[in-house]
Amino acid sequence: MDMMRTVAIAPDEFYPEETLIRSVGTNVLLPLHPNAGDPDAMPYVMGASAPRRVLGILHLTNYRLKFKSAEEPPVSFSIFLPAIARADNTSFLLVRKFRITMKDDTHIDFVMWGIRPFLKILNTTRTKAASLNWETIGADIAAAEGKAGDWMVA
Repeated sequence: MDMMRTVAIAPDEFYPEETLIRSVGTNVLLPLHPNAGDPDAMPYVMGASAPRRVLGILHLTNYRLKFKSAEEPPVSFSIFLPAIARADNTSFLLVRKFRITMKDDTHIDFVMWGIRPFLKILNTTRTKAASLNWETIGADIAAAEGKAGDWMVA
């Protein structure tokens, strides 16, 4: 399997008018669902404990953050920019980590180097995204839900 093809966003995964701004290598800390394995259980609950570390690429576009894993089993998800309440540098000592907190107070953590420049670009992009027509974008998202990945926060 070609790893670069696996973690890159394919042209058919973009929504209309969506553009890639930056891609960075990162580990995402995915919390396991308390009832993992149940037929109706969601794969992850953000903000829960006992995370699973997954290596991959975090893509920032003008609409969303999209994570694609570089390891098996594949994990892919999207966090749309209007759903983000804040992005904080939560690094401590040698662990370089940042947290994305959603408007519903759930959160997800990423471990990577180069956090400050990435957060600056993310926050600039979030500010610009506020002026986009999210009603139209929402219709595009609803029409092609699979493009978001395994799950999404919108």
